[in-house]
Amino acid sequence: MEREHKTFQLFQTDPGRIPDIDSLGPEDFESASGSEKESMVQMHKSVTYWQAAWRKFRRNYVSMGALIVFVIILLFAFAGPYFIPYSYEAQYRNSQKLGPFEYSEAEQMARELLAGDVDGIYCTSIQSGSMTAISRGDWYIEHDGEIYAFTLESGIEKATLILDTDGENPVYVGYDSDYADGEYSEITVIEVTDTAAEDAQELELSTSVFPHVFGTDSQGRDLMSRCMYGSRVSIIIGVVAALIVLVIGSLYGSISGFLGGRVDFVMMRIVDLIYSIPDVLIVLLLQVVLKDPLQSWFDSSNFPLVNALSSLGVGIVSIFITFALLYWVGMARIIRGQVLSLKEQEYVLAATVLGASSGRIIRKHLLPNCVGQIIISTCLQIPSAIFLESFLSYLGMGVSAPMASLGSLCSDAQDSFLLYPYRLLCPAILLGLIVLTLNLVGDGLRDALDPRVKN
Repeated sequence: MEREHKTFQLFQTDPGRIPDIDSLGPEDFESASGSEKESMVQMHKSVTYWQAAWRKFRRNYVSMGALIVFVIILLFAFAGPYFIPYSYEAQYRNSQKLGPFEYSEAEQMARELLAGDVDGIYCTSIQSGSMTAISRGDWYIEHDGEIYAFTLESGIEKATLILDTDGENPVYVGYDSDYADGEYSEITVIEVTDTAAEDAQELELSTSVFPHVFGTDSQGRDLMSRCMYGSRVSIIIGVVAALIVLVIGSLYGSISGFLGGRVDFVMMRIVDLIYSIPDVLIVLLLQVVLKDPLQSWFDSSNFPLVNALSSLGVGIVSIFITFALLYWVGMARIIRGQVLSLKEQEYVLAATVLGASSGRIIRKHLLPNCVGQIIISTCLQIPSAIFLESFLSYLGMGVSAPMASLGSLCSDAQDSFLLYPYRLLCPAILLGLIVLTLNLVGDGLRDALDPRVKN
């Protein structure tokens, strides 16, 4: 006779209550309904490994805060340059050594003019590059669907072109003298034509003067723009260097751990030998030794890949080579230790019995089960790579001018720190935040991806 499974209804409806055994009767025992069984199943819904890891990581408020700060820095570095009118290499000759949110005399003049009723302004004194920003020839300005064209017989230096459409006939007013006491001593009215010449060049009017939020350096370059590009360069170099370490270290460590025996002994002695070398000394020597050969190779080769590397610069390529030669040994040791414990598992034995090759076992079974340690080690390697790149750029062996790096920005500002401390503090604070947040995120990932940690 088949026995019917019973469910104690009192425990199901009130799990926190301890019943009195003597008071229980037959009516307290009933079969659980289908909906009640389904509700019990939903209460114990299973989650995947990555979902559990994400839940653990979210409960780590320090790491989550660090991740949010790092995302803000990423937006600052990669999206910020599209929202400001300054580039990292443009020099504004009238804006040298400005403090944060400080305007030069030419910029203040432009702000006063724009505060009036004019529709737009083109001021040569606040343009990047040469002071003579308008040469002779045909020019035009497009505004509200209208084209206003004019011809210059000679170039204009320190000129300000103003578009004013408040009157019946819009005119351009060219100021060809110094600005003093809110007025110009000479005013040249440029005659307006109806149509632009075929080869006329366009002048884009400005409706506001964007402030130098972090100030400018001694060459008139906007410091916030250079910090944006410097952060971008440092982060990209750190990520690429960490990926190089990941590929070399994981392959080397997995092969050493899986094969074992004499092969493992020889490969680990090579790792010990690299560990014994003073890395800072070797890094500096490699930077010096590789500079001239790499530059000669870039100059003599027409191969597309070489041209792409040449655009990065000798310093950046040297950093990548340095990481490929020296900094993979830590990753190799971690992966080797994981593989040594995993290769004794039953699924590895089953794959071997079924005839799977060593390469397939490493690729399909061992490395995927080391993904937690791989992610943690890679995340912790990125700030190390960023710090090394900044250290080399600070010494003048990393990123080449005019490209900016946080290390090179700190190096440029060290001589004038007492007079202009913001020029050193801005890139230094950014560098510190990047390294700190990445380390905190790596620590959070270590706790979240380790199954032995119970939160």
